[in-house]
Amino acid sequence: MIKWFCLPELLSLFFLVLIYVYYHEKNAVLTFRRRVFHWIFRLSILSMALDLLCANLLARPAVVPQWVNEGLNELYFILIVINESVIALYVYDLLCEHGRRKRDYRLAVGSLVGFNAGFAAVALTNSLTGALFSFSKDGHYTRGPLNKLGYAVMVAELAIALAFYMRNRAMLPGRVSHVIWTLPPVALLLGGLQFLYPEVLLNGTILTSAVFVLYSNFQTCRVEQDSLTKLGNRPALFEDISLKVRRGFRFQVVAVTFKTLGEINCQMGHNAGDELLVHVAEWVASLPHCTAYRFSNITFAAVFPFRGAGEASENFELFRTRFGKPWRFGGTELTLSVVVCEIIWDGRELEPSTLVEYLDAMARPSSASGSEWIRFNSLAAARMERRQRLESVLRQSVHDDRFTVAMQPMYHCKDGTFASAEVLARLCDYEGTQLPAGEFIPLAEQTGLIEDINWSVLEKACAFCASHRDLPPVSFSINVSVQQFLDARFSTRVCECLERYHLPPSRLKLEITERVISQDLEKVGRMMAALSEKGIGFYLDDFGVGYSNFSMLLRLPFESVKIDRSLIAGILDSPENRLMVRSLISLFHSCGFTVICEGVETAEQCRVVEELGADCIQGFYYASPMEPRAFSACLRQAPARPAVPAAVRAEN
Repeated sequence: MIKWFCLPELLSLFFLVLIYVYYHEKNAVLTFRRRVFHWIFRLSILSMALDLLCANLLARPAVVPQWVNEGLNELYFILIVINESVIALYVYDLLCEHGRRKRDYRLAVGSLVGFNAGFAAVALTNSLTGALFSFSKDGHYTRGPLNKLGYAVMVAELAIALAFYMRNRAMLPGRVSHVIWTLPPVALLLGGLQFLYPEVLLNGTILTSAVFVLYSNFQTCRVEQDSLTKLGNRPALFEDISLKVRRGFRFQVVAVTFKTLGEINCQMGHNAGDELLVHVAEWVASLPHCTAYRFSNITFAAVFPFRGAGEASENFELFRTRFGKPWRFGGTELTLSVVVCEIIWDGRELEPSTLVEYLDAMARPSSASGSEWIRFNSLAAARMERRQRLESVLRQSVHDDRFTVAMQPMYHCKDGTFASAEVLARLCDYEGTQLPAGEFIPLAEQTGLIEDINWSVLEKACAFCASHRDLPPVSFSINVSVQQFLDARFSTRVCECLERYHLPPSRLKLEITERVISQDLEKVGRMMAALSEKGIGFYLDDFGVGYSNFSMLLRLPFESVKIDRSLIAGILDSPENRLMVRSLISLFHSCGFTVICEGVETAEQCRVVEELGADCIQGFYYASPMEPRAFSACLRQAPARPAVPAAVRAEN
């Protein structure tokens, strides 16, 4: 039967096991501190179970051999001190995360090693010295003069933590201060009770109290925790940055953004994508002296203390080196296309919200292929300011519907006749300066404004066709965004627009990219099937930029594929590039698709793509995007492709 003095230990053990059951989470990223917390749980449960075992065996000296009791008690004393030290290590690392006094941390950890080594020596020689405990001739347990040495070690560790805290308190968040002012008093109170009532087992209660304080403050912060990786989320990052800025603590943030996570999820499955995210999170969290966050669905951020330009460069190079190598996940290896950016706060007058906005803007993936490496400087700051101004112009222009359109013709390679026209958005700022489409379109995609812009383009294209019924009834194509195409009302809105201007659906072609498809293949397939039944055609745009999944392409009702200009640009200098384009054209033809080559800008490029079997060409060589009036004049005067391009005629 369990004696009454064992009851606190038994209840503490039960409570600790209960906490552990709720604490255990699948797929959680094992950061250093989380690993330490795992060991706190294990050592606490083990030491409490051993304490109960020892207490019950000591009550049976006639049955249990003395050497068994001696060995188990020595093990218990060593284990309890190790357990205290692991808890202290957790607290020191917590303080170091925000305080970042490396010398203090090394001294604190060194003291733990010294305390444990010294106590282990005392425990292992106890059979000779009786310093901790001894046994009488009749087998009864007697406490030695250093029996409470473990409590002295605990007090010393708490004193170090308090000293560490006092040196760094200006930089510590409220939760850390709360723990520091809660944990030591509780531990000292229970330790004092143990001194007053030595026959009662209270060591487990002390451990459980410490575990509960740490768990409730730092291991259950679900509101500020990413559900997949268990790293801090965006609000947690903002809180960290805000605190450091308020208290003048200089820091460096390095963020990494996946450019092609959607394609990975589509081709390999979401489980593989999640596995990749967990792997990357584990790597980021393992970096020395950093606090890791999952900033957004596709972005991780690491916050380092800023100790000079040299160390900051080393931190940045860690990312450049690692993401230059392949990652193994989902049973395969893949080199990731990412954006890695860095921002350093060195005391300049910037609001935390502005810092986060800068980080947001820098970390957003662009349309450029391959990985990007961006370090914040005066040039980057100027770009951010321009971006903010441009975003303001975009938002106001969407509100005022100030967008215009331009049409770029496509021509049949076989007979040179006009095939179709792509309708493109154009915008001037409020001073009348035309903004580059390559600048404001990616920004519109990042800010979610692209949907409104594309609807405006569709409306204006339909209005142009309706007001120029004397022109040949040619088809026109418009680009469609991810958000737009996945909208449940997309099909209805498109058909309503065509009906409003009395245009047959066959006049409209929708250009979508592989990025749209990768978001939700089944939903995209249903939407395309519904619109195809109504007579609306589809072009696959920018083929060759993404992962180019042919099996996915065959499942969808495309009528044409547009080979991206990046493949055409190298077609003259690279035999491999030329062979790739030839093979693609042949493959697409065998599948029943027509092929449009984009970005044809020279006579030699035009000749080569025609020889390779392209069906249509689009590019500056024959026609640049033109205003509606110029486009209508072009169709009226020369519905066929110019024999000598305008650019060439101008040179002559």
